[in-house]
Amino acid sequence: MKKKSTYGIAIPILNINLFRKMKLILLFVAISFLQLSAVESYAQNAKINLSLSDVTLEEAIRTIEANTQFVFFFNNSAVDMTKHVNLDVKNGNIKEVLNQILSSYKYRIEDNKIVLLGAVQQDGKITGVVSDAFGPIAGANVVVKGTTNGTITDMNGNFSLDAPKGAKLQVSYIGYITKELTVGDQTSYTIQLAEDSQALEEVVVVGYGTEKKVNVIGSIAQIGSEKLENRSTPQLSNALTGQMAGVTVIQRSGRPGNSGGEIRVRGVGTFTNADDDKAATKSDALVLIDGIPGKLNDVSSEDVESISVLKDASTAAIYGSRAANGVILVTTKTGREGKVSVGYNGYVGFNTPTALPEFADTWQYATLYNEAVGREAYTPEEIQKFRDGSDPDHYANARYLDEVFSRKGLQTGHDVTVNGGNAQNRYMVSFGYLKQNGIVEKNDYQRYNARVNLINELLPGLKLTTRLSGMYGNRKEPMAPGGDDADNMLVLIQKALRFPGLTPTILSDGTFGAGRELHGTPAGWIKSDSFYENPEFSMNANVRLDYNPIKDLQLSAIGAYTYTNSEERTYRSTMKLSGDRVLGPSELKHKMGKTIYKTFQATAEYNKKFGGHSFGILAGYSWEQEDYRYVQGSRDKFPGNDLPYLNAGSPDNQKSVGTGNAWAIQSGFGRLRYNFNERYLFESTVRYDGSSRFPKSKKFGFFPSLAAGWRLSEENFFKENESLGFISNLKLKASWGRLGNQNIGNYPYQSVYELGQNYPFGDTYTQGAAVTTAVDPTIKWEETETIDGGLEAVLWNGLLSVNASYFTRRTYDILYKPSGSVSSVLGQKISEMNTGELKNFGWEFEVGHRNKIGDVSYNVNANLSIIKNKLTTLGVGNVEQLNGLVGNGSDLFVGYPINMYYGYLSDGVFLDENDIKAWHDQSKVTPNPQPGDIRYKDISGPDGVPDGKIDPNYDRVYLGSRIPKFTFGLNLGVEYKGVDLSVLLQGVAGVTGMLDGFAGWAFRGDGNIQKWQAGGRFDPANPTRYPAYPRLEDLSNSVTPNIVSSDFWVQDASYIRLKNIQLGYSFPKKMLQAAKITNLRVYVQAENPLCWNKYKPGWDPEINTSGNYYPILATYTIGVNFKF
Repeated sequence: MKKKSTYGIAIPILNINLFRKMKLILLFVAISFLQLSAVESYAQNAKINLSLSDVTLEEAIRTIEANTQFVFFFNNSAVDMTKHVNLDVKNGNIKEVLNQILSSYKYRIEDNKIVLLGAVQQDGKITGVVSDAFGPIAGANVVVKGTTNGTITDMNGNFSLDAPKGAKLQVSYIGYITKELTVGDQTSYTIQLAEDSQALEEVVVVGYGTEKKVNVIGSIAQIGSEKLENRSTPQLSNALTGQMAGVTVIQRSGRPGNSGGEIRVRGVGTFTNADDDKAATKSDALVLIDGIPGKLNDVSSEDVESISVLKDASTAAIYGSRAANGVILVTTKTGREGKVSVGYNGYVGFNTPTALPEFADTWQYATLYNEAVGREAYTPEEIQKFRDGSDPDHYANARYLDEVFSRKGLQTGHDVTVNGGNAQNRYMVSFGYLKQNGIVEKNDYQRYNARVNLINELLPGLKLTTRLSGMYGNRKEPMAPGGDDADNMLVLIQKALRFPGLTPTILSDGTFGAGRELHGTPAGWIKSDSFYENPEFSMNANVRLDYNPIKDLQLSAIGAYTYTNSEERTYRSTMKLSGDRVLGPSELKHKMGKTIYKTFQATAEYNKKFGGHSFGILAGYSWEQEDYRYVQGSRDKFPGNDLPYLNAGSPDNQKSVGTGNAWAIQSGFGRLRYNFNERYLFESTVRYDGSSRFPKSKKFGFFPSLAAGWRLSEENFFKENESLGFISNLKLKASWGRLGNQNIGNYPYQSVYELGQNYPFGDTYTQGAAVTTAVDPTIKWEETETIDGGLEAVLWNGLLSVNASYFTRRTYDILYKPSGSVSSVLGQKISEMNTGELKNFGWEFEVGHRNKIGDVSYNVNANLSIIKNKLTTLGVGNVEQLNGLVGNGSDLFVGYPINMYYGYLSDGVFLDENDIKAWHDQSKVTPNPQPGDIRYKDISGPDGVPDGKIDPNYDRVYLGSRIPKFTFGLNLGVEYKGVDLSVLLQGVAGVTGMLDGFAGWAFRGDGNIQKWQAGGRFDPANPTRYPAYPRLEDLSNSVTPNIVSSDFWVQDASYIRLKNIQLGYSFPKKMLQAAKITNLRVYVQAENPLCWNKYKPGWDPEINTSGNYYPILATYTIGVNFKF
C-alpha cells in the first residue's frame, strides 16, 4: 500500500529584527529542502533483511514487494522474469538488494517506486561529435531521454556517454532545434543540429500562459536570462535599459537602494497635478512576478528566466484595469531534470560618479562675487588669504561636494543556485547577497534574497508548483544633526553643492567648523551620530495547482500571499561645533508599516487541434486584496547620542501618528485563440474588473481586445516562389483594445473631514474638523484605447530578423484636478475628476543578426522607438490663454507633450546700452535691463502678431519636453574559442532637461559658482552675444529676469551611453573535468563607463535638478561564475 504525505509551511508574520527575519528566510528554505529530500527518504533509510536462493527474478521481486513498501514497474518484454537469482542481504539498503538481483539491468529509484529500464548493453559507451553547418558545437547537451544520464560536448564538439542499445538520445543547444535519435549497434555518431529560426523566442510568456512566437499577434518584447545574468546593476529595472523597443528606462539617481529606473512603455500614458503624491507612479507599468504583483527591483537578476513586456491591448487587456501603462511579466527560473548542479556567480568592484560639477576656488569665488554684487564684499587682503592659505581656519579653500562624495563605493554581489530533480520532482534553490556602498560615507545598501521553486508531479495529470521567496534589504544614509533644515541625505548633498568652502569642515584645533549658516558643514554632519536607516523585509508564497482531467483541458488554481514590513528610523543627533556652539536638540522619528497582499486566481484552459484548425479557450476568475497600516512616533531631547531609541527621549514633545488603507479588486476574464495551419491567426480577450477604489455605480469596467495575423510565408503562392525562398517567416498583424487605470490612490471620490480646523466659540478657539476638498462622487476608470499594426520577418533561416510596428494610444477620462478653471472663492481644494485626454503614437523597429564564421560567432541586435506625446484636451480644465494656447497656463497645453517646459525664447544677451535701446521693450520681464541680461524674443501680441513688446501673456511658448522622442539600443556580442565580448549602447534623443536653483544658477541663495559658469559668463570688457552664462548677479532667493523660464536654461538632454561592456573567458571543459566543474568563466565589466552628450559640464543628462540629487554611478567589477 502506498503512503501519502502532506507537507505545510507556516510563515509567521512578525515585526522583528534582522536576525529573526533572516532566520525566517532560512527556515522556509530548510522546510522546502525537507519536503524535497523526503521524496527519497524512504529509499535511503529503509533497512532490508532477505535471503533467497535459486529463485526466479519474478519470485524475488514479489518477495521484496511483500516485505517492504517498494513497488516495481517494468515492461515484461524487456525483462526476463524466469532468470534465476540469489539474494543475501542483512540490514542493507535497497541498492544492495537490486545490485544482486538486477546486475544485468538498468533501473531507477523514485521514492518507493523502482522502474526497470531494460538490459544493460554489454559495451554501452558511445562517442560522437555534435556540429552545425559551420562546424563543431561546444557545450551542447547530450542526454539519454527520461534519465539523468547525460554529458556536454567539449570545445571540439566531442562527447562520450554510457547509453544502452535502444535508448533515445536527446541533443540540444541554445538557438538550435533539439534532435533525437535511437542508439543502435554503432558506437560512434555524427550529429548535426539545425538552427532554430525562432531562436530563444520560440516560446513567449504571455498573460496567464505561454505562446509560440510565430503565433503571437500582439506586441511583446522579451529578453532572456542570458542578457541579465552577470550584470552588476543592483536594481533590475536598470538592466532593461536599451534592451527592448518601446520600453524607455530613465535613471534619475544613483542613490544606493533607490536608484531604480523609471520605466515607461510606449510613452507616458497619463498625467496628474505636479504636487500630487501619485505623480511619480501614476504612469507605472504593472509588474507581475510569476503572475503575482511585486517590486521589480526586489528580484535578483540571477533568479530571472525571462522578462516579457506586454505593450499593446491585445496582449495586456487580459489584465484589464491595471494594464493601461503596459505589463511587465517576470518569470523566475525553475528546476530542470538532471543531476544536481550548483552554480555560483560573484563579483566585486567599485562605484564612481558618471559626472561631478567642478567649482571655482574660493579666491575666484570672492572675486566673482564682488563682480556680481557690484561692490567690494571681499577685500583684496581677504582674497589673498583665500589664495595663499595663511589663515585656513577663517579663509579656506574647502570643496564641500568633494568631501561629501569622498570615496569610491565598494560593490559586491554573490549568488548561489542549486538545481536538479527528476521527471516527477524538480527544484531550484537560490541565495543572493548584494552590498553597495555609496560614494558618501555611512551610505550603503544591503540586500539578501532567497528563493525556492518546486515542481512536483503528484499524480499523472496533477502538478503542484510552489514558489517561495524572501527578501531583506537595508538602506542606510547619513543625516544632518538637529537644528538644521536638511532633513534627508539629498538636502545634505544640496547644501554641499550650494555653499562655497570659505571655512573648513574641521579647524586646526580639531573642532568642527561653523560653516556658512553657523550650523556646521555637510561633510561635518556626516561625521556626527545622526543616521537614517530603512530596513525592509518581504516574504511571498505562491502556490499553483494544475490538473488535467481530460486531454487538452487544464484546470488551474493559484493562491499567493505577500507580507512586507518596512521601517524608517531617522535620528538627528546633537553636535558640538567650534566656539562651544551645540546643534540640537536631538530627535528620533520611528515609522513602521506593513503591507499584506493576498490573491486567489482560478483558470480553465482548453486547447484543441483537429486538421489544420487550432482552438484555445481560457476562462478565469481573480480576487485580490491589499491592506496597509503604519504608525510613527517621535521624541526629542535625548540625554545623549548613545541610545537612539524612543523610550530614551523626552516625553515633553512626543508625537504619534498612524493610518491605514485597503483596496480590493475582483475580476472575470477570458481569451479565445484560433489559427489555421499557423497561417491565419485570431485572438480576442475580455476582462471585467470591479475595484473598491471607485463609487458603487462606477466600480466595474469592461476591457476587450481583438487581434488578427496573417503569416504570408505559409501561403502556397509564397512557398512556391523561389525568389522569396530567403524569407523564412513573414507575418502581418493588427490589434485593437481598451485598457484601464486604477492607479489613482484610494477612494478620491469620498468626502473626508480633516482635523485641525479651528472654530471660534466666543473668545476662544476650539479644535474641529471640516471638509476642505470638493470631490466628484461620479468618477470612473481612466481608459486607454490602443491600435497596433506591424510585421515580423525572419530571413535566411534566422540570419536576419526584422520587426516593425506602428501604434497609437489614446487615454481619455484622465483623472485630474482642474484647478486652473475653478475659482478660489469656493474656499475648497478640488479633487480629481474625469477630465483630460492624451495621445501617444509612433513607430518601433527591431533588427537582429547572428552568424558563425569559423570559430567566431557573433550577434547584433538593434532597436529604435519613435514616440510622440500630445495632450488633446483638459476638458473642464481647458483655459484659453491670451497667447492662444489652451491649457493650465504652466505645464499642460493642448496640442503639446506633457512634462514640458514653458517660457521665453532668447536671442543671446544685451551687449551694451545701445543694444538695449534697439531691442524690443521687455520692461514687463526685465524692468531695468543691463548689458549681459538675456534678450527675449517678441513672439506675439494682442492682435496675434509681434508687437514690439515682451509680455508674459503673449510671448511664452513651448520649449521642450522631458519625454524622449527617440530611444534606441544596440547590443553586440562576439565569441571566439572561449573568449566572449558583449557591448550594450543605448541612448535617447529629442528630449530636454534643465538645471536650475543651486545646480544651474551661480550665487543662488548665497551659493557657489561652477567653473563653466565662471568661465562662460558675460564679460563686459569682452562682450559676446551668446555666452554660456549671462552677467553675474546676486540671486539670493529672489527670481530675477535672467532666471525666469526660457530656452537659455533648457538643455538638449540627448545622449549616447555605453551602458555595459563585458569581457569574459570560459576555461576549456577538458581542463575542468578533473575538478568535476562543468563550467568556469571569469569576466570584467563596466556599467555606465562612458556617455556622449551636450549637457552642462559635470552633470549627467538623465538628471534634472535644483540641487537635491545623487549622481548616477559608473560601476567597474571583476567576477567569476562556475557550475559543478
